[in-house]
Amino acid sequence: MPGYERAEVSAELTVVPSEHAGKPPREQVEAAKKAAGETGLAHEAGPETLVLAGGRREVLDATMEVIEASLDAGASAIEIKVEAEGDAPRFGG
Repeated sequence: MPGYERAEVSAELTVVPSEHAGKPPREQVEAAKKAAGETGLAHEAGPETLVLAGGRREVLDATMEVIEASLDAGASAIEIKVEAEGDAPRFGG
């Protein structure tokens, strides 16, 4: 079983590139992957999708870094799915 399947929290991010941005779509996706890779939490899940997995705070902080890098590169949207393991701390709890 991959380590990210045992992580406290995981976030799956899919970059939706814009054809009208200053940078080509591939560069928009690469900007997200680069930002994710720098966090040390990234696992590639597909051509435009990546997964961040780890502790709750570090995954949430890393997710924001990837979102910012994607938008800065011209992406039109970032789709996000966040999952917490059964024993992970809950929001507001």
